[in-house]
Amino acid sequence: MRLLSLLFLIMFLLMPDAVLGAVVLDVTVSDGDQGRPDTAGATDGTAMDKETFAAVLARLRIYQQQKDPMLSVGEMRRLHRAAEKDIKSALEPLGYYSSTVEGALVETEGIWHATYIITSGKPVLVRSVSVKITGPGSGLSLFSDLEKQFPLQDGAVLNHQQYEDGKKKILRLAIQNGFVEAGFEKNEVRVHRGNHQADIDLLLNTGHRFLFGKTYSAQKIINQDLLSRYLPYKEGDPYSLREISQLQSILYETGFFSGVTVEPEFDKISELRVPVALTLAPALPNRYSFGLGYGTDTGFRGKTEWRNRLFNDSGHRVSSSLLLSEKINRVGASYEIPVADPRYDALKYAGNWASEEWNNTKTNLLSAAAAVSHSGPIYQYGATLEVRDEQYDVGVTSGSSLLLLPGGSWSVVFADNRIKTQDGWRFSVDVKGADKNIISDATFVQAQAGVKGITSLFDKWRLIGRFTLGGTAVDSIDELPPSLRFYAGGDQSVRGYAYKSIGPTDASGTVIGGRYLMVGSMEVERKINDMWSVAAFYDTGQAMNSMDVNLKKSVGIGGRIALPFGQIRLDIAMPLLEEENAFRLHLNIGADL
Repeated sequence: MRLLSLLFLIMFLLMPDAVLGAVVLDVTVSDGDQGRPDTAGATDGTAMDKETFAAVLARLRIYQQQKDPMLSVGEMRRLHRAAEKDIKSALEPLGYYSSTVEGALVETEGIWHATYIITSGKPVLVRSVSVKITGPGSGLSLFSDLEKQFPLQDGAVLNHQQYEDGKKKILRLAIQNGFVEAGFEKNEVRVHRGNHQADIDLLLNTGHRFLFGKTYSAQKIINQDLLSRYLPYKEGDPYSLREISQLQSILYETGFFSGVTVEPEFDKISELRVPVALTLAPALPNRYSFGLGYGTDTGFRGKTEWRNRLFNDSGHRVSSSLLLSEKINRVGASYEIPVADPRYDALKYAGNWASEEWNNTKTNLLSAAAAVSHSGPIYQYGATLEVRDEQYDVGVTSGSSLLLLPGGSWSVVFADNRIKTQDGWRFSVDVKGADKNIISDATFVQAQAGVKGITSLFDKWRLIGRFTLGGTAVDSIDELPPSLRFYAGGDQSVRGYAYKSIGPTDASGTVIGGRYLMVGSMEVERKINDMWSVAAFYDTGQAMNSMDVNLKKSVGIGGRIALPFGQIRLDIAMPLLEEENAFRLHLNIGADL
Protein backbone atom coordinates (compact mmCIF):
# COMPACT_ATOMS: atom_id res chain seq x y z
CA MET A 1 0.00 0.00 0.00
CA ARG A 2 2.87 2.34 0.87
CA LEU A 3 4.49 1.56 -2.50
CA LEU A 4 1.28 2.41 -4.36
CA SER A 5 0.93 5.73 -2.47
CA LEU A 6 4.55 6.59 -3.27
CA LEU A 7 3.90 5.94 -6.99
CA PHE A 8 0.86 8.22 -6.95
CA LEU A 9 2.90 10.98 -5.26
CA ILE A 10 5.67 10.74 -7.87
CA MET A 11 3.14 10.84 -10.71
CA PHE A 12 1.51 13.90 -9.14
CA LEU A 13 4.81 15.74 -8.82
CA LEU A 14 5.77 14.92 -12.43
CA MET A 15 2.34 15.73 -13.89
CA PRO A 16 2.43 18.73 -16.33
CA ASP A 17 1.05 22.00 -15.05
CA ALA A 18 -1.39 22.00 -17.98
CA VAL A 19 -3.10 18.96 -16.43
CA LEU A 20 -3.12 20.37 -12.90
CA GLY A 21 -4.50 23.70 -14.16
CA ALA A 22 -3.71 25.97 -17.09
CA VAL A 23 -1.28 28.83 -16.49
CA VAL A 24 -2.99 32.21 -16.74
CA LEU A 25 -0.46 34.59 -18.25
CA ASP A 26 -0.73 38.23 -19.30
CA VAL A 27 2.14 39.75 -21.32
CA THR A 28 2.54 43.51 -21.61
CA VAL A 29 5.14 45.09 -23.88
CA SER A 30 5.76 48.83 -23.82
CA ASP A 31 8.02 51.38 -25.43
CA GLY A 32 10.39 52.75 -22.84
CA ASP A 33 10.98 55.95 -24.79
CA GLN A 34 7.25 56.59 -24.84
CA GLY A 35 6.56 55.54 -21.31
CA ARG A 36 3.16 53.88 -21.78
CA PRO A 37 2.17 50.22 -22.29
CA ASP A 38 0.59 49.02 -25.51
CA THR A 39 -0.47 45.38 -25.60
CA ALA A 40 -1.98 45.79 -29.07
CA GLY A 41 1.42 46.35 -30.59
CA ALA A 42 0.73 49.79 -32.07
CA THR A 43 2.69 52.87 -30.98
CA ASP A 44 3.47 56.23 -32.40
CA GLY A 45 6.51 56.90 -30.27
CA THR A 46 9.88 58.07 -31.54
CA ALA A 47 11.85 54.91 -30.73
CA MET A 48 9.68 52.31 -32.41
CA ASP A 49 7.17 52.75 -35.18
CA LYS A 50 4.28 50.37 -35.75
CA GLU A 51 6.26 48.01 -37.99
CA THR A 52 9.17 47.79 -35.55
CA PHE A 53 6.87 47.08 -32.62
CA ALA A 54 5.08 44.40 -34.63
CA ALA A 55 8.43 42.78 -35.46
CA VAL A 56 9.27 42.61 -31.75
CA LEU A 57 5.96 40.99 -30.85
CA ALA A 58 6.31 38.49 -33.69
CA ARG A 59 9.74 37.39 -32.39
CA LEU A 60 8.85 37.45 -28.65
CA ARG A 61 7.95 33.81 -27.95
CA ILE A 62 6.40 34.39 -24.52
CA TYR A 63 4.03 36.89 -26.11
CA GLN A 64 3.10 34.47 -28.89
CA GLN A 65 2.50 31.54 -26.52
CA GLN A 66 0.73 33.31 -23.65
CA LYS A 67 -2.65 31.76 -24.58
CA ASP A 68 -1.29 28.24 -25.09
CA PRO A 69 -3.42 25.90 -22.90
CA MET A 70 -0.43 23.53 -22.57
CA LEU A 71 1.90 26.23 -21.23
CA SER A 72 3.52 25.16 -17.95
CA VAL A 73 5.09 27.31 -15.26
CA GLY A 74 8.50 25.87 -16.06
CA GLU A 75 8.14 26.61 -19.77
CA MET A 76 6.85 30.10 -18.99
CA ARG A 77 9.90 30.84 -16.85
CA ARG A 78 12.20 29.56 -19.62
CA LEU A 79 10.49 31.82 -22.16
CA HIS A 80 10.81 34.77 -19.79
CA ARG A 81 14.55 34.21 -19.44
CA ALA A 82 14.84 34.14 -23.27
CA ALA A 83 12.67 37.25 -23.77
CA GLU A 84 15.54 39.76 -23.77
CA LYS A 85 17.36 37.74 -26.43
CA ASP A 86 14.15 37.49 -28.47
CA ILE A 87 13.63 41.24 -28.36
CA LYS A 88 17.21 42.11 -29.25
CA SER A 89 17.21 39.59 -32.13
CA ALA A 90 14.14 41.39 -33.50
CA LEU A 91 15.57 44.89 -33.15
CA GLU A 92 19.12 44.37 -34.46
CA PRO A 93 18.07 43.54 -38.07
CA LEU A 94 16.15 46.83 -38.01
CA GLY A 95 19.26 48.80 -36.97
CA TYR A 96 18.86 48.96 -33.18
CA TYR A 97 22.02 47.47 -31.67
CA SER A 98 21.98 49.22 -28.28
CA SER A 99 18.54 48.36 -27.01
CA THR A 100 17.83 47.61 -23.35
CA VAL A 101 15.03 45.53 -21.87
CA GLU A 102 13.56 45.74 -18.37
CA GLY A 103 11.62 42.55 -17.73
CA ALA A 104 9.67 41.21 -14.80
CA LEU A 105 7.58 38.10 -14.13
CA VAL A 106 5.34 38.13 -11.06
CA GLU A 107 2.26 36.24 -9.87
CA THR A 108 -0.72 38.09 -8.41
CA GLU A 109 -3.84 36.24 -7.25
CA GLY A 110 -3.15 33.26 -9.50
CA ILE A 111 -2.39 35.36 -12.59
CA TRP A 112 1.13 35.63 -13.95
CA HIS A 113 2.16 39.03 -15.29
CA ALA A 114 5.13 39.36 -17.65
CA THR A 115 6.13 42.96 -18.41
CA TYR A 116 8.84 44.20 -20.75
CA ILE A 117 9.85 47.82 -21.13
CA ILE A 118 11.95 48.26 -24.26
CA THR A 119 14.28 51.14 -24.90
CA SER A 120 15.42 50.70 -28.47
CA GLY A 121 18.22 53.23 -28.23
CA LYS A 122 19.87 55.16 -30.99
CA PRO A 123 19.66 53.44 -34.39
CA VAL A 124 22.73 52.50 -36.39
CA LEU A 125 23.07 54.67 -39.50
CA VAL A 126 24.80 53.72 -42.73
CA ARG A 127 28.08 55.63 -43.03
CA SER A 128 29.27 54.29 -46.40
CA VAL A 129 28.22 51.95 -49.19
CA SER A 130 30.81 50.37 -51.48
CA VAL A 131 29.75 48.15 -54.39
CA LYS A 132 32.62 46.96 -56.57
CA ILE A 133 32.67 44.64 -59.58
CA THR A 134 35.45 42.29 -60.56
CA GLY A 135 35.73 39.62 -63.21
CA PRO A 136 35.12 39.66 -66.99
CA GLY A 137 32.03 41.89 -66.70
CA SER A 138 33.64 44.58 -64.55
CA GLY A 139 33.95 47.14 -67.33
CA LEU A 140 30.35 46.97 -68.58
CA SER A 141 28.00 49.93 -68.22
CA LEU A 142 25.44 47.38 -67.06
CA PHE A 143 26.98 47.56 -63.59
CA SER A 144 27.49 51.32 -63.38
CA ASP A 145 25.72 53.30 -60.64
CA LEU A 146 25.08 50.22 -58.50
CA GLU A 147 25.92 52.18 -55.38
CA LYS A 148 23.34 54.86 -56.25
CA GLN A 149 20.72 52.16 -56.87
CA PHE A 150 21.39 50.30 -53.64
CA PRO A 151 18.36 50.54 -51.31
CA LEU A 152 20.51 51.71 -48.37
CA GLN A 153 22.24 55.05 -48.80
CA ASP A 154 24.50 57.12 -46.55
CA GLY A 155 22.55 58.30 -43.51
CA ALA A 156 19.82 55.65 -43.75
CA VAL A 157 18.93 53.48 -40.78
CA LEU A 158 20.61 50.09 -41.22
CA ASN A 159 17.99 47.52 -42.23
CA HIS A 160 19.18 43.99 -42.83
CA GLN A 161 16.22 43.05 -45.03
CA GLN A 162 16.88 46.01 -47.32
CA TYR A 163 20.55 45.03 -47.37
CA GLU A 164 19.66 41.47 -48.46
CA ASP A 165 17.18 42.80 -51.04
CA GLY A 166 19.92 45.03 -52.47
CA LYS A 167 22.31 42.09 -52.78
CA LYS A 168 19.66 39.95 -54.48
CA LYS A 169 18.90 42.72 -56.97
CA ILE A 170 22.57 43.03 -57.96
CA LEU A 171 22.98 39.27 -58.29
CA ARG A 172 19.73 38.99 -60.27
CA LEU A 173 20.91 41.73 -62.63
CA ALA A 174 24.12 39.79 -63.30
CA ILE A 175 22.42 36.42 -63.80
CA GLN A 176 19.72 37.82 -66.08
CA ASN A 177 22.42 39.22 -68.33
CA GLY A 178 24.33 35.99 -68.79
CA PHE A 179 26.66 36.01 -65.77
CA VAL A 180 25.17 32.84 -64.31
CA GLU A 181 28.25 32.07 -62.19
CA ALA A 182 28.25 35.49 -60.53
CA GLY A 183 28.76 35.57 -56.76
CA PHE A 184 29.92 37.88 -53.98
CA GLU A 185 33.56 37.55 -52.98
CA LYS A 186 32.88 39.99 -50.17
CA ASN A 187 29.57 40.94 -48.56
CA GLU A 188 30.10 42.63 -45.24
CA VAL A 189 28.17 44.89 -42.92
CA ARG A 190 30.58 46.32 -40.33
CA VAL A 191 28.63 47.71 -37.39
CA HIS A 192 30.43 50.18 -35.10
CA ARG A 193 28.33 50.03 -31.95
CA GLY A 194 30.27 52.83 -30.25
CA ASN A 195 29.31 55.55 -32.73
CA HIS A 196 26.16 53.85 -34.08
CA GLN A 197 27.42 53.65 -37.63
CA ALA A 198 27.81 50.90 -40.23
CA ASP A 199 29.80 50.38 -43.40
CA ILE A 200 28.56 48.19 -46.25
CA ASP A 201 31.19 46.56 -48.46
CA LEU A 202 30.23 44.41 -51.46
CA LEU A 203 32.48 42.87 -54.09
CA LEU A 204 30.79 40.93 -56.91
CA ASN A 205 32.77 38.61 -59.15
CA THR A 206 30.76 38.34 -62.39
CA GLY A 207 32.45 35.22 -63.73
CA HIS A 208 32.20 34.54 -67.46
CA ARG A 209 29.27 35.83 -69.49
CA PHE A 210 27.34 32.99 -71.11
CA LEU A 211 25.39 33.42 -74.34
CA PHE A 212 22.52 31.57 -75.93
CA GLY A 213 23.68 28.91 -78.35
CA LYS A 214 21.55 27.04 -80.83
CA THR A 215 18.01 26.10 -79.80
CA TYR A 216 17.06 22.77 -81.28
CA SER A 217 14.38 20.11 -81.10
CA ALA A 218 13.79 16.73 -82.69
CA GLN A 219 10.05 17.43 -82.96
CA LYS A 220 8.22 17.33 -86.29
CA ILE A 221 5.18 19.28 -85.10
CA ILE A 222 6.08 22.70 -86.50
CA ASN A 223 8.90 23.64 -88.84
CA GLN A 224 12.15 25.15 -87.63
CA ASP A 225 11.45 28.58 -89.19
CA LEU A 226 8.21 28.98 -87.24
CA LEU A 227 9.77 27.62 -84.04
CA SER A 228 12.62 30.13 -84.23
CA ARG A 229 10.12 33.01 -84.49
CA TYR A 230 8.67 32.07 -81.12
CA LEU A 231 12.05 32.41 -79.39
CA PRO A 232 12.22 35.50 -77.12
CA TYR A 233 15.99 35.66 -77.75
CA LYS A 234 18.46 35.28 -80.61
CA GLU A 235 21.50 33.06 -80.77
CA GLY A 236 24.36 35.07 -79.28
CA ASP A 237 22.18 37.05 -76.84
CA PRO A 238 23.18 36.97 -73.14
CA TYR A 239 21.89 33.81 -71.51
CA SER A 240 18.90 34.41 -69.20
CA LEU A 241 16.86 32.05 -67.06
CA ARG A 242 13.96 34.48 -67.34
CA GLU A 243 13.87 34.05 -71.11
CA ILE A 244 14.11 30.27 -70.76
CA SER A 245 10.97 30.40 -68.59
CA GLN A 246 9.32 32.85 -70.99
CA LEU A 247 9.96 30.50 -73.93
CA GLN A 248 8.21 27.66 -72.12
CA SER A 249 5.15 29.86 -71.50
CA ILE A 250 5.10 31.08 -75.12
CA LEU A 251 5.17 27.55 -76.53
CA TYR A 252 2.38 26.37 -74.23
CA GLU A 253 0.22 29.35 -75.24
CA THR A 254 0.42 28.44 -78.93
CA GLY A 255 -1.93 25.52 -78.32
CA PHE A 256 0.27 23.33 -80.54
CA PHE A 257 1.82 21.33 -77.68
CA SER A 258 0.54 19.27 -74.77
CA GLY A 259 3.97 19.18 -73.15
CA VAL A 260 6.91 21.57 -73.27
CA THR A 261 10.35 21.07 -71.70
CA VAL A 262 13.06 23.72 -72.20
CA GLU A 263 16.45 22.50 -71.01
CA PRO A 264 19.72 24.49 -71.17
CA GLU A 265 22.60 22.09 -71.74
CA PHE A 266 25.55 23.43 -69.76
CA ASP A 267 27.45 20.18 -70.29
CA LYS A 268 27.57 20.98 -74.01
CA ILE A 269 28.83 24.57 -73.75
CA SER A 270 31.14 25.66 -76.56
CA GLU A 271 32.80 29.08 -76.53
CA LEU A 272 30.56 30.10 -73.61
CA ARG A 273 27.43 29.43 -75.69
CA VAL A 274 24.70 27.40 -74.02
CA PRO A 275 22.65 25.20 -76.37
CA VAL A 276 18.97 24.85 -75.52
CA ALA A 277 17.11 21.58 -76.08
CA LEU A 278 13.33 21.53 -76.54
CA THR A 279 11.22 18.46 -75.89
CA LEU A 280 7.74 18.99 -77.33
CA ALA A 281 4.68 16.73 -77.29
CA PRO A 282 1.87 17.42 -79.75
CA ALA A 283 -1.58 18.54 -78.63
CA LEU A 284 -4.75 17.22 -80.20
CA PRO A 285 -5.24 19.55 -83.19
CA ASN A 286 -9.03 19.53 -83.36
CA ARG A 287 -11.31 21.18 -80.85
CA TYR A 288 -15.09 21.04 -80.98
CA SER A 289 -17.60 23.04 -78.99
CA PHE A 290 -21.37 23.03 -78.72
CA GLY A 291 -23.63 25.40 -76.87
CA LEU A 292 -27.24 26.32 -76.22
CA GLY A 293 -28.34 29.64 -74.82
CA TYR A 294 -30.58 32.62 -74.87
CA GLY A 295 -29.89 36.28 -75.61
CA THR A 296 -32.40 39.08 -75.75
CA ASP A 297 -30.88 40.24 -79.06
CA THR A 298 -30.95 36.75 -80.62
CA GLY A 299 -33.62 34.76 -78.80
CA PHE A 300 -32.97 31.07 -78.16
CA ARG A 301 -29.83 29.97 -79.94
CA GLY A 302 -27.55 27.05 -80.58
CA LYS A 303 -23.95 27.24 -81.69
CA THR A 304 -21.32 24.76 -82.79
CA GLU A 305 -17.66 25.42 -83.60
CA TRP A 306 -14.74 23.44 -84.98
CA ARG A 307 -11.17 24.64 -84.65
CA ASN A 308 -8.03 23.04 -86.01
CA ARG A 309 -5.20 24.64 -84.07
CA LEU A 310 -2.46 23.18 -86.25
CA PHE A 311 -3.48 22.54 -89.85
CA ASN A 312 0.13 22.08 -90.99
CA ASP A 313 3.69 22.47 -89.70
CA SER A 314 3.68 26.17 -90.68
CA GLY A 315 1.21 26.88 -87.87
CA HIS A 316 -1.84 27.57 -90.01
CA ARG A 317 -5.22 27.41 -88.28
CA VAL A 318 -8.66 26.58 -89.65
CA SER A 319 -12.02 27.20 -88.00
CA SER A 320 -15.71 27.13 -88.80
CA SER A 321 -18.88 27.94 -86.88
CA LEU A 322 -22.64 27.66 -87.18
CA LEU A 323 -25.12 29.80 -85.25
CA LEU A 324 -28.86 29.14 -85.37
CA SER A 325 -31.26 31.38 -83.45
CA GLU A 326 -34.69 32.94 -83.61
CA LYS A 327 -33.40 36.19 -85.10
CA ILE A 328 -29.90 35.54 -86.46
CA ASN A 329 -28.48 32.63 -88.43
CA ARG A 330 -24.84 32.57 -89.42
CA VAL A 331 -22.28 30.19 -90.89
CA GLY A 332 -18.64 31.06 -91.39
CA ALA A 333 -15.14 29.71 -91.92
CA SER A 334 -11.66 31.19 -91.59
CA TYR A 335 -8.07 30.33 -92.44
CA GLU A 336 -5.30 31.97 -90.41
CA ILE A 337 -1.58 32.18 -91.19
CA PRO A 338 0.94 33.42 -88.58
CA VAL A 339 3.21 36.22 -89.81
CA ALA A 340 5.95 38.42 -88.28
CA ASP A 341 5.67 37.72 -84.52
CA PRO A 342 3.48 34.59 -84.63
CA ARG A 343 2.22 35.22 -81.11
CA TYR A 344 0.33 38.35 -82.15
CA ASP A 345 0.41 38.83 -85.94
CA ALA A 346 -1.70 36.95 -88.47
CA LEU A 347 -3.01 37.02 -92.02
CA LYS A 348 -6.59 35.83 -92.08
CA TYR A 349 -9.04 34.86 -94.81
CA ALA A 350 -12.71 34.47 -93.93
CA GLY A 351 -16.04 33.83 -95.55
CA ASN A 352 -19.47 34.26 -93.92
CA TRP A 353 -23.15 34.01 -94.68
CA ALA A 354 -25.62 35.62 -92.30
CA SER A 355 -29.37 36.05 -92.19
CA GLU A 356 -30.92 38.45 -89.68
CA GLU A 357 -34.45 39.65 -88.92
CA TRP A 358 -35.70 42.43 -86.65
CA ASN A 359 -38.60 44.91 -86.67
CA ASN A 360 -39.81 44.44 -90.25
CA THR A 361 -36.21 44.27 -91.48
CA LYS A 362 -34.61 41.24 -93.09
CA THR A 363 -31.11 40.90 -94.52
CA ASN A 364 -29.08 38.18 -96.19
CA LEU A 365 -25.38 38.93 -96.28
CA LEU A 366 -22.64 37.01 -98.07
CA SER A 367 -19.10 38.23 -97.46
CA ALA A 368 -15.46 37.32 -98.08
CA ALA A 369 -12.54 39.12 -96.48
CA ALA A 370 -8.79 39.19 -96.10
CA ALA A 371 -7.23 40.85 -93.06
CA VAL A 372 -3.87 41.37 -91.46
CA SER A 373 -3.94 42.01 -87.74
CA HIS A 374 -1.87 42.50 -84.62
CA SER A 375 -3.44 41.35 -81.34
CA GLY A 376 -0.98 42.32 -78.62
CA PRO A 377 -1.71 42.46 -74.90
CA ILE A 378 -2.17 46.25 -75.03
CA TYR A 379 -2.54 47.35 -78.65
CA GLN A 380 -4.66 45.71 -81.33
CA TYR A 381 -4.83 46.96 -84.90
CA GLY A 382 -5.44 45.68 -88.37
CA ALA A 383 -6.48 46.32 -91.96
CA THR A 384 -9.16 44.48 -93.93
CA LEU A 385 -10.45 44.21 -97.48
CA GLU A 386 -13.95 42.82 -97.66
CA VAL A 387 -16.46 42.10 -100.44
CA ARG A 388 -20.10 42.16 -99.29
CA ASP A 389 -23.19 41.15 -101.22
CA GLU A 390 -26.36 41.95 -99.27
CA GLN A 391 -30.03 41.44 -100.11
CA TYR A 392 -32.48 43.19 -97.80
CA ASP A 393 -36.06 44.23 -97.06
CA VAL A 394 -36.63 47.28 -94.85
CA GLY A 395 -40.27 48.06 -94.17
CA VAL A 396 -41.95 48.51 -97.56
CA THR A 397 -38.68 48.79 -99.54
CA SER A 398 -36.26 46.18 -100.85
CA GLY A 399 -32.78 46.39 -102.26
CA SER A 400 -29.42 44.82 -102.90
CA SER A 401 -25.90 46.07 -102.39
CA LEU A 402 -22.48 45.00 -103.64
CA LEU A 403 -19.57 46.71 -101.89
CA LEU A 404 -15.77 46.46 -101.84
CA LEU A 405 -14.84 47.69 -98.36
CA PRO A 406 -11.29 48.55 -97.33
CA GLY A 407 -11.11 49.25 -93.61
CA GLY A 408 -8.89 49.64 -90.60
CA SER A 409 -9.22 49.30 -86.83
CA TRP A 410 -7.17 50.25 -83.79
CA SER A 411 -7.73 49.73 -80.10
CA VAL A 412 -5.80 50.03 -76.87
CA VAL A 413 -6.53 48.44 -73.50
CA PHE A 414 -4.93 49.31 -70.16
CA ALA A 415 -6.29 47.18 -67.34
CA ASP A 416 -5.22 45.27 -64.26
CA ASN A 417 -7.23 42.32 -65.58
CA ARG A 418 -9.31 42.29 -68.78
CA ILE A 419 -11.60 39.51 -67.54
CA LYS A 420 -12.27 40.83 -64.02
CA THR A 421 -11.30 44.48 -64.17
CA GLN A 422 -10.95 46.66 -61.09
CA ASP A 423 -9.34 49.60 -62.88
CA GLY A 424 -8.89 49.94 -66.62
CA TRP A 425 -10.12 51.41 -69.85
CA ARG A 426 -10.42 50.56 -73.54
CA PHE A 427 -10.48 52.87 -76.55
CA SER A 428 -11.25 51.72 -80.09
CA VAL A 429 -11.63 53.23 -83.56
CA ASP A 430 -12.99 51.54 -86.69
CA VAL A 431 -13.03 53.09 -90.18
CA LYS A 432 -14.34 51.67 -93.45
CA GLY A 433 -15.60 52.95 -96.79
CA ALA A 434 -16.34 52.25 -100.46
CA ASP A 435 -16.31 54.00 -103.84
CA LYS A 436 -18.76 53.57 -106.72
CA ASN A 437 -15.85 53.57 -109.14
CA ILE A 438 -14.37 50.43 -107.52
CA ILE A 439 -16.78 47.49 -107.61
CA SER A 440 -19.31 49.18 -105.31
CA ASP A 441 -22.92 50.38 -105.45
CA ALA A 442 -22.29 53.28 -103.07
CA THR A 443 -19.67 55.82 -102.09
CA PHE A 444 -19.27 56.45 -98.36
CA VAL A 445 -16.87 56.71 -95.44
CA GLN A 446 -17.89 55.52 -91.99
CA ALA A 447 -16.11 55.85 -88.65
CA GLN A 448 -17.00 54.65 -85.19
CA ALA A 449 -15.15 55.26 -81.91
CA GLY A 450 -15.84 53.86 -78.48
CA VAL A 451 -14.43 54.17 -74.98
CA LYS A 452 -15.15 52.15 -71.86
CA GLY A 453 -13.72 52.77 -68.41
CA ILE A 454 -13.90 50.92 -65.10
CA THR A 455 -12.72 52.27 -61.76
CA SER A 456 -12.99 51.00 -58.19
CA LEU A 457 -13.43 54.07 -56.03
CA PHE A 458 -14.27 52.10 -52.87
CA ASP A 459 -13.88 48.53 -51.70
CA LYS A 460 -16.45 46.27 -53.41
CA TRP A 461 -17.77 49.17 -55.55
CA ARG A 462 -17.12 49.68 -59.27
CA LEU A 463 -18.08 52.58 -61.52
CA ILE A 464 -18.44 51.56 -65.19
CA GLY A 465 -18.90 54.02 -68.04
CA ARG A 466 -19.02 53.64 -71.82
CA PHE A 467 -19.58 55.97 -74.76
CA THR A 468 -19.86 55.29 -78.50
CA LEU A 469 -19.95 57.81 -81.32
CA GLY A 470 -20.36 56.95 -85.02
CA GLY A 471 -20.84 58.86 -88.24
CA THR A 472 -21.25 58.20 -91.96
CA ALA A 473 -20.48 60.50 -94.88
CA VAL A 474 -22.91 59.41 -97.66
CA ASP A 475 -25.29 61.18 -100.02
CA SER A 476 -28.32 59.22 -98.76
CA ILE A 477 -28.69 56.60 -96.07
CA ASP A 478 -30.88 54.65 -98.52
CA GLU A 479 -27.71 53.85 -100.53
CA LEU A 480 -26.40 51.70 -97.69
CA PRO A 481 -27.65 48.23 -96.71
CA PRO A 482 -29.00 47.76 -93.14
CA SER A 483 -25.75 46.13 -91.94
CA LEU A 484 -23.94 49.46 -92.46
CA ARG A 485 -26.57 51.76 -90.95
CA PHE A 486 -26.56 52.82 -87.32
CA TYR A 487 -29.20 51.58 -84.87
CA ALA A 488 -29.54 51.86 -81.10
CA GLY A 489 -31.24 49.66 -78.53
CA GLY A 490 -30.40 46.25 -77.09
CA ASP A 491 -27.99 44.56 -74.67
CA GLN A 492 -24.89 46.49 -75.79
CA SER A 493 -26.67 49.78 -76.47
CA VAL A 494 -29.64 51.39 -74.71
CA ARG A 495 -31.13 48.75 -72.44
CA GLY A 496 -34.87 48.94 -71.95
CA TYR A 497 -35.37 49.09 -75.71
CA ALA A 498 -35.54 46.20 -78.16
CA TYR A 499 -32.60 45.29 -80.37
CA LYS A 500 -32.13 47.91 -83.14
CA SER A 501 -35.44 49.59 -82.26
CA ILE A 502 -34.09 53.15 -82.00
CA GLY A 503 -33.43 55.22 -85.11
CA PRO A 504 -35.10 57.10 -88.01
CA THR A 505 -38.30 55.53 -89.35
CA ASP A 506 -39.99 55.38 -92.75
CA ALA A 507 -43.62 56.08 -93.64
CA SER A 508 -44.67 52.65 -92.33
CA GLY A 509 -43.05 53.29 -88.94
CA THR A 510 -40.22 50.81 -89.54
CA VAL A 511 -36.88 51.81 -88.02
CA ILE A 512 -34.57 52.07 -91.04
CA GLY A 513 -31.30 53.15 -89.36
CA GLY A 514 -29.37 56.40 -89.58
CA ARG A 515 -26.14 58.15 -90.49
CA TYR A 516 -25.04 58.88 -86.94
CA LEU A 517 -24.90 57.10 -83.61
CA MET A 518 -24.49 58.31 -80.05
CA VAL A 519 -24.75 55.94 -77.08
CA GLY A 520 -23.65 56.33 -73.48
CA SER A 521 -24.04 54.46 -70.20
CA MET A 522 -23.14 54.85 -66.54
CA GLU A 523 -23.32 51.91 -64.14
CA VAL A 524 -22.61 51.38 -60.44
CA GLU A 525 -21.85 47.83 -59.31
CA ARG A 526 -21.74 46.52 -55.73
CA LYS A 527 -19.98 43.24 -54.99
CA ILE A 528 -21.86 40.93 -52.61
CA ASN A 529 -19.30 38.12 -52.50
CA ASP A 530 -16.69 36.57 -54.79
CA MET A 531 -19.39 35.31 -57.15
CA TRP A 532 -22.39 37.66 -56.92
CA SER A 533 -22.84 41.39 -57.41
CA VAL A 534 -25.69 43.81 -58.12
CA ALA A 535 -25.80 46.91 -60.34
CA ALA A 536 -27.85 49.97 -61.16
CA PHE A 537 -27.47 51.81 -64.47
CA TYR A 538 -28.55 54.69 -66.67
CA ASP A 539 -28.36 54.36 -70.48
CA THR A 540 -28.94 56.94 -73.19
CA GLY A 541 -28.54 57.01 -76.95
CA GLN A 542 -29.96 57.60 -80.41
CA ALA A 543 -29.38 56.78 -84.06
CA MET A 544 -30.24 59.71 -86.36
CA ASN A 545 -29.75 61.34 -89.74
CA SER A 546 -28.84 64.78 -88.39
CA MET A 547 -27.07 66.14 -85.34
CA ASP A 548 -30.40 67.35 -83.93
CA VAL A 549 -30.21 64.78 -81.14
CA ASN A 550 -33.24 63.58 -79.19
CA LEU A 551 -31.70 60.98 -76.92
CA LYS A 552 -33.65 58.00 -75.61
CA LYS A 553 -33.09 57.26 -71.93
CA SER A 554 -33.52 54.25 -69.66
CA VAL A 555 -32.75 53.09 -66.14
CA GLY A 556 -32.48 49.67 -64.61
CA ILE A 557 -31.01 47.23 -62.13
CA GLY A 558 -29.20 43.96 -62.65
CA GLY A 559 -27.49 40.95 -61.14
CA ARG A 560 -24.02 39.69 -61.98
CA ILE A 561 -22.44 36.23 -61.70
CA ALA A 562 -18.64 36.09 -61.92
CA LEU A 563 -17.20 33.19 -63.93
CA PRO A 564 -13.62 32.43 -65.07
CA PHE A 565 -14.30 33.87 -68.55
CA GLY A 566 -16.21 36.99 -67.42
CA GLN A 567 -19.67 37.79 -66.13
CA ILE A 568 -23.21 36.65 -66.76
CA ARG A 569 -25.22 39.88 -66.64
CA LEU A 570 -29.01 39.85 -66.19
CA ASP A 571 -30.62 43.29 -66.35
CA ILE A 572 -34.14 44.65 -65.99
CA ALA A 573 -34.48 48.06 -67.69
CA MET A 574 -37.28 50.54 -68.28
CA PRO A 575 -37.41 53.39 -70.82
CA LEU A 576 -37.92 56.89 -69.44
CA LEU A 577 -40.37 59.48 -70.78
CA GLU A 578 -42.18 56.94 -72.96
CA GLU A 579 -45.92 56.46 -73.21
CA GLU A 580 -45.55 52.79 -72.33
CA ASN A 581 -42.93 52.26 -69.62
CA ALA A 582 -42.64 48.50 -70.17
CA PHE A 583 -39.82 46.59 -68.55
CA ARG A 584 -37.37 44.59 -70.69
CA LEU A 585 -35.10 41.76 -69.64
CA HIS A 586 -31.52 41.72 -71.01
CA LEU A 587 -29.04 38.86 -70.77
CA ASN A 588 -25.38 39.29 -71.69
CA ILE A 589 -22.19 37.25 -71.18
CA GLY A 590 -18.58 38.38 -71.57
CA ALA A 591 -15.40 39.89 -70.17
CA ASP A 592 -15.28 43.37 -68.63
CA LEU A 593 -12.96 44.84 -71.27
